[in-house]
Amino acid sequence: MFTSTAGRLTSAAVATVAGLAVLAPTAQAVEQGRGGPMAPRLTVAGYTKYLKAQSTPEARKALKRFLALTRGQQTVFVKDLQDRRIHKALLGKVTAPIGKPVSITDPYNKEVRFVTKATSKVGKDKNRTTTVSFTVTQEIFRIPVTSETLTISYPTAGEGPKKITGKAKVTNVNAAIAIKDNPHVVVKGSDAQTLWVAIPQVKSFGKPVHKKQHIQRTAPGFRAQLTDLG
Repeated sequence: MFTSTAGRLTSAAVATVAGLAVLAPTAQAVEQGRGGPMAPRLTVAGYTKYLKAQSTPEARKALKRFLALTRGQQTVFVKDLQDRRIHKALLGKVTAPIGKPVSITDPYNKEVRFVTKATSKVGKDKNRTTTVSFTVTQEIFRIPVTSETLTISYPTAGEGPKKITGKAKVTNVNAAIAIKDNPHVVVKGSDAQTLWVAIPQVKSFGKPVHKKQHIQRTAPGFRAQLTDLG
């Protein structure tokens, strides 16, 4: 496995939010799903209540580990959840050959880090379908908070049309933002891309954050990026 530590990405995104608007669930739809007035900020008590109300395995694990933190760490944890600058900095970039797993750890500060992972394999079916999966995760005190994953699958053998498919998934236990699974993965040629929209659930977070996740096939393997669109 390739493992490395890299500096945070600072290059500008190559596409605009407007150009990818067709990919994203609208902010209005997410806003309508929240209900009630927006709280001024997220608190330790509010976050604990949020985790207890969730039914996912990720939320249950986060709750157990969050409660094991010291009171001071819990305060820092909740502060980081609602820091828009940290979520904007959740970026990742990978270039690798097929068959070589990649893991990159990118520290943001002493308690926050971003973990980028990519896996790829060639199937044993008659079309030798290759699948590439690319995930970028924000962790606070080693507790996963938000993970965004894009996967592309394509045949490399056989006759007939070479159909390429893509899917996207988000796992989020950050109560300061809402990010919905985006079923709109656009596949063009050998590329797959999707757009994520983080909608604030507390006023302290500020404006929504838009990100583009992208996988591109190359001759020896693939390139993948998660970039910030503002």
